[in-house]
Amino acid sequence: MRTESLEIASRWEQQLGDPRQADALLNFDEALREDEAEAFPQARLNTLLRLGMFEQLLPARLDGQMEEPERILALSRILSRRDLSTAIAFGQTLLGSIPIWLAGSPSQQQAHAQSLRAGSLACLALTEREHGSDILSTEFKVQADPDGIHLRLSGEKWLINNGSKGGSATVLACQQHVDGRKELVLLRLARGPAEGSGWRSLAKIQTHGIRGADISGFRLQDYPCVAADAAFPRTEAALSTVLKTLQISRILCAGFSLGATDTLLRLTLGFAQQRQLYGKTVAQIPVARAKLAQCYAKLLCNDLLAQAATRSIALLPGELSVLSPICKYQLPVSCEAIARELAQVLGARHYLRSQDELGMFQKMARDLQVVSLFDGSTQVNLGLLAGQLRQLQQSLNETWAEGSSDAARLMNQARQLLTTSAAVKGWPESSALRLSSQGRDSLMQAYLCWRRGTQGVSSDAVAVALLALDQGLQQCLANIEQHFWVNRLPVDSSAAQQLAMDYARLWPGCALALAWCFDQEAAAITDRTGVSSDLLLEGLRQTLPELGIAACEAREQRLLQAAMNCVEQHLLFSLSPLQAAW
Repeated sequence: MRTESLEIASRWEQQLGDPRQADALLNFDEALREDEAEAFPQARLNTLLRLGMFEQLLPARLDGQMEEPERILALSRILSRRDLSTAIAFGQTLLGSIPIWLAGSPSQQQAHAQSLRAGSLACLALTEREHGSDILSTEFKVQADPDGIHLRLSGEKWLINNGSKGGSATVLACQQHVDGRKELVLLRLARGPAEGSGWRSLAKIQTHGIRGADISGFRLQDYPCVAADAAFPRTEAALSTVLKTLQISRILCAGFSLGATDTLLRLTLGFAQQRQLYGKTVAQIPVARAKLAQCYAKLLCNDLLAQAATRSIALLPGELSVLSPICKYQLPVSCEAIARELAQVLGARHYLRSQDELGMFQKMARDLQVVSLFDGSTQVNLGLLAGQLRQLQQSLNETWAEGSSDAARLMNQARQLLTTSAAVKGWPESSALRLSSQGRDSLMQAYLCWRRGTQGVSSDAVAVALLALDQGLQQCLANIEQHFWVNRLPVDSSAAQQLAMDYARLWPGCALALAWCFDQEAAAITDRTGVSSDLLLEGLRQTLPELGIAACEAREQRLLQAAMNCVEQHLLFSLSPLQAAW
C-alpha cells in the first residue's frame, strides 16, 4: 500500500477511536444496542459522511478519492472491526456505484457523485424472489412509451441490501422491444423524497446476523422515468457490466471478513491472557495456545490473499474472472473457520449476548457468516472458477514443462502483488476487464517459473513443504485434465466443483510461497511484517492439510508471540504496518 494510503488509514483509525470506549465515534456499546434493536446504523453512516469517507467511493475523475483499491480494502477493514452492519451498508453503496463508474453516462456519473456527497446510500438490485442468483431469468420489466422519451417500470427486487434506505438503485431489468425481442438492461433509479407514483419499499427482513442492515427490496408498478436519465448507454451488454462489477466487489468483500476476524482474534487473545484456569492463563494451556497461533497464521495468509487480489484489480484486470472467485470463496470460508476455532478457546463466553467486550464476539461471529453469501454464494464462485479450469490447466502445464519467455515480467508482477512495501494505484476501465482470463493466471505462472529454476532453499523443512506443494499443484492439474479432457465431464458436476475448490486452496498457498521467496531475497523477514519461514510452514499446514506438514510447538509459540506483539504495539493483524486504535 502507498505511504499516503497508510497514513490516511492510520488517521481513520485514530478518528474512529478505541471501540471499547463509550466516547469512540464507532463503539461496541452502540453497535450492540443497535443490533439488539435491529436498528439501521444511520447515525454511524452520518459520522462517516462528516469524516469525508464517502469521498473514497468517488473516482478521481469526479474529484473523488478512489485512487487505490487497497485503500478501499483498508477502509472496509477498519470499519468492519468495529461494526459490520455499518461497514456493509457503506460497502453496498460502493457496490451500487461501481456499474455507474464503469458504464454509466457522464450525466449519470455526475448525478450519482452529487448524491453520494450528500450522504445518500446506493444499492445494486439484481435478485428477485423467484429467481435468486439466476439473474438471466430477471422479470423486472421495462417498457418504452410511444414517445421514446419515457420508460415504464414494473417488477420487484427482493433481498436487496439498502433496499429501502438507498437514495438510488442500480437495477437489472428486462426490456421488451416492440419487435418482441427481450434484452437485459441496467438502470439508475433515484428514489424521490417521498414514495409514490408506483414505487413501494418492501419490509425489512429479519436476519441472523447484521440485524440492523436494511435487507429488504422494493416493488414498482407502472413507474415512470426519463429514459435519458435512467437507462445506461448501450456500449456493452448489461450482463457484462454486472459481471465485471462483481469481479471487483467480490474481492473488496475481503475487508469485511478481515476486519471482523481481527476483532474476534483480538478479543480472544485478551481473554486468553487474563483468564486463569487450572493454575495458568488460558494462553498457557497448550491446546488453546496452538489454536491461537494457528488462527493468527491463517488470518495473515488471508491478509496476503486479499492484498494480492485487491492489487490485481489495477494490475491484472483481465484476470479477475479467475482471481475474484478464488478470493471470494477462500477468504470468507477461512475466516469463518477461524471464528469457530476461537469460539472453542472462549468456551461458553462466545455464546453470551452480553454488553461487555466479549458480547461483540457473538455479534461479529454471526455477522461474519453473511459475507460468503454476498455478490455470489460459495457455490456460484466455485462454478465461475470451474468453467475456466480447462484453459488454466493447459497454460500452466505448458509453463511447467517449457517455462515462459515472460518469466521476468511474471516475477515482477508477482512482486508487485505480494511484497508488502509495493503498491498498485488506479482503477480499471470497463474495457480492461474480461469475462474470461483465457487461461491466464499470472501469479500461478510466476510460481511455476520460480520453482522450475529453484535448485534448493535454505531450510530443509521449507524445502520438503515446497516440494509437497509442487506435487499438490501437479496432481490438481492432472485431475483437471482427466476430468475435462479425458472424461469430458460437465463444468457443473460435483467433481468440477471439487476441482475448483482444490485450485482455490492451492492459489493462496503458492502466493504464500512466492511471498516468502521475495522476503528471503530482500533479507527483510520479520514475524510481523514479512512472510517468515514459520508463517510459510504454518500457513501451508492450515490451508493445505493434505501436504502433511507437521505441527510444531516452538513454531506456534513464536507465532503467538508475534500476535501478542501486534496487540501491544497497536497494529492490525496484517502484513502491512496498519495502525490500530485498539
